[in-house]
Amino acid sequence: MQNGMNTPGTGATDIQTFVRNRYFYGKLMDVFHFETEQNYFNEKRWLLNRLVTGYGVICGLNVGLTDDGKNIWVDPGVAIDKAGREIVLPCRSKPVAIPEAPPREPAPTPEGGHDHAMCDEEGWAHIVICFHECDSDPEPVRAGDCEAPNPCLPGSIRERYKIAFLPWKAPKIHNMCGIEDLFSGGRLNYEALANHITGNCAAFPTDPCIPLANIKLPHPGEKVPPDDIDITIRPIVYTNDLLFELILAAAPQPNRPRPGK
Repeated sequence: MQNGMNTPGTGATDIQTFVRNRYFYGKLMDVFHFETEQNYFNEKRWLLNRLVTGYGVICGLNVGLTDDGKNIWVDPGVAIDKAGREIVLPCRSKPVAIPEAPPREPAPTPEGGHDHAMCDEEGWAHIVICFHECDSDPEPVRAGDCEAPNPCLPGSIRERYKIAFLPWKAPKIHNMCGIEDLFSGGRLNYEALANHITGNCAAFPTDPCIPLANIKLPHPGEKVPPDDIDITIRPIVYTNDLLFELILAAAPQPNRPRPGK
């Protein structure tokens, strides 16, 4: 059966239909069928996370500096990456060394001078957290074949994370409504809303990692001051509790106490 999104006139997407096991008495269950069972539930959950919940930081994952100012750590927390996969840090990460700023000259301008703003941009990087799987818990292979001659193979897959530095600053979060004329005359413009969601679904990301902070890279022998870490560029997952707080903040509350009064 074709996915409803892949019909003529709507454009192709990377969304595919799902396959699950159909059990019957005497069916031979092997690696393929057990992996199909896991993939069905994982991929469906990841699809809902990606297209319904959204990606970003759910809670925690603050970025801090070690005492010497040459390493960063990330606090415990939870995020959803751009592919919909859950990233969980149960405890503070190990220190990660901060790379040094590359010795670059300012970019030349058409007038023959140098663009110092571009030079400043090149002295920054952004910290990302990525979903990562590790094979673990090796077990003896009870029945080998030509493709698996090893006496032991990993018996588990642990869902972990990676922390990395990428060059340049991550862009600021876009906080303007992308739907034109969403409200008109005090009413919701449902036609504009329907047209907005009817377009093709968001494509699967080429880079699913989540940016956590921008950081100004130190020069050799220097250390990073705390003010040179900016966490406001991280995307946020708007949970029900967070949306409720936003509604309370936007609603008129004449009896609400104001600061200083």
